[in-house]
Amino acid sequence: METLQKFNFLEAIDSYESLTKAAKHLFISQPYLSKVIKQMEDQLDTSLIYNHHTGSQLTYAGKRYLYYLKEIYRLENKIKDEMYLIRNQQQGEIFLGINPGLASFFLAEFIPQFQSIHPKIFLKLIENNQNITEKMILLDQIDLAIGMSPLLYQDELSTVTIYKEKIYLLVPQQSSLFSTQQAKKINTFHYSYNKLESEPLIITPLEYGLGSLIRSFYKKNHININPILTTSTVPTAINLSLAGMGSTYIPESLIETLPSDSSYNLYKLEDSSLFAEYILIYNKNKSLSLLTLKLLHTIQEKIAK
Repeated sequence: METLQKFNFLEAIDSYESLTKAAKHLFISQPYLSKVIKQMEDQLDTSLIYNHHTGSQLTYAGKRYLYYLKEIYRLENKIKDEMYLIRNQQQGEIFLGINPGLASFFLAEFIPQFQSIHPKIFLKLIENNQNITEKMILLDQIDLAIGMSPLLYQDELSTVTIYKEKIYLLVPQQSSLFSTQQAKKINTFHYSYNKLESEPLIITPLEYGLGSLIRSFYKKNHININPILTTSTVPTAINLSLAGMGSTYIPESLIETLPSDSSYNLYKLEDSSLFAEYILIYNKNKSLSLLTLKLLHTIQEKIAK
């Protein structure tokens, strides 16, 4: 017997305090109602009603059973509603991967709007270095990721470009490349690229993202890179550079975050390949769900330049 039918039978008895009146309300015979109640009592091994000279009432067990039937019916309806939303791609969860450095820069740009439009789609953020994020995509542990090109696993992953921006060399006051006259300004790099070979460099991992881009730039210009420290995020590299530990490379959008009370030079290198490309990353061999496509389109709309 379905939960709703059990609930209706007991609720009618509780309301009318009479098997006869309850049966009449339910458009069934009184003997049939009595038979059904007896079957329920046998199943529970508990008395659900007691009869007296003026009618019938639910026992304490009957009232508690009626309460739980109501809760079960409510939950069954909630399950049906939620399954409908999931089946029609209106509810669910998305695992979004991102580098911690990019997270502080990008997430506020699109998450508030996405969740206001799709309140039943839950985002779960997975913050890792990009090499770990790429592996998690291939293992189907992440649906979509925000990162930087080039990829470590480019043969197995697909990308959508969000936008590109120029890369600048940040030189601290302690560097031999520092010029007092050019402090806190963006200037064309007027030295020979060979000067970069002796410049201590703070860099993100050379295998992927910005680090890989810088490594390719040095290789293209036949100069050796001189990394003194590797960090997983560009903001950390910037802070260490401003503390005088070495120079670093930063995307144009982070220039406005540089403190006004620090002395530094920003150099623009005349190389067409030196730009950051921000990308959306997903598994090449797996179709994106409608939920993930909704997120992808929101990110493109809010971040693309």
